[in-house]
Amino acid sequence: MMLQRTFQHIPGVGPYREKDLWAQGIRTWDDFPAAGTGAPAISKKSDGVAREYIAKAREALARKDLRGLVELVPSREHWRLYPDFAEDALFFDIETDGREQQVPTVVSLFDSAGLHVFIHGRNMDALPEAMAARRLWVSFNGTCFDAPVLRDYFGESRFPKPDAHIDLRFVTKRLGMGGGLKEIEDSLGMGRPPHLRGVNGWDAVLLWRAYKARGDVEALRFLVEYNLYDAFQLRTLMDVTYNKGADELNQDVPRLPVFHRGDVLYDVSKLILELGPTERDMETIARVRSQDRDLREL
Repeated sequence: MMLQRTFQHIPGVGPYREKDLWAQGIRTWDDFPAAGTGAPAISKKSDGVAREYIAKAREALARKDLRGLVELVPSREHWRLYPDFAEDALFFDIETDGREQQVPTVVSLFDSAGLHVFIHGRNMDALPEAMAARRLWVSFNGTCFDAPVLRDYFGESRFPKPDAHIDLRFVTKRLGMGGGLKEIEDSLGMGRPPHLRGVNGWDAVLLWRAYKARGDVEALRFLVEYNLYDAFQLRTLMDVTYNKGADELNQDVPRLPVFHRGDVLYDVSKLILELGPTERDMETIARVRSQDRDLREL
């Protein structure tokens, strides 16, 4: 995989020097020349340092020490870690109430165990524990928006920190896939079903407000479906992004099988159908109906 072909964790080695090593035939850590064998790969002094850092990375990978690898590999190259830790990956996305002090309303998670939905006023308090169970987080703009909103809401002491966080907004941009998440999805032929096309973040705010104001469970179901797509589509995008990154670097490594959303659509439907009204929702409906009767009598 790409991680074992990474040399940018070595001090003084950036993208160009790494490509030079590849051009020399030093394609993996195993190819780096041992001490006293042949001409230096970088320089006599730097080769000793290189061997030391290759050994550190090799040991960290053998221990599945994701945090140790993150400390070695530059953040722009963290996408290379994904295949070795895919089973520990968490894809997530949030919606908020749209107010100045953003409050998370719906948060969807997708991991190897399946889909999980957390809703404000229902089960949101369980979110930190669920996210703490996974060491590698994958999001789109999550380092700038989603994670900070959740950290502000739950507090620094309660909200977990992952060992690694791959923000696909920046990785896809570097690979020439510009635009927002939905634009990239469309360009890759992984667009959403007709009823979700054109739905945006402000629509998500309005759907939440409709649910809160009237106990409108249909609005909540639509919002949850929209948010679930934001989460599990990231799995497909991560696979595509990793493969494209390997292509751009012209590396002969196995490409990842691209996740197909058809594998989870049954679970999406099941989750949405299970979202019935709570006792509080029923109270809201009764209150609004009571007000309507009062208004009609005026």
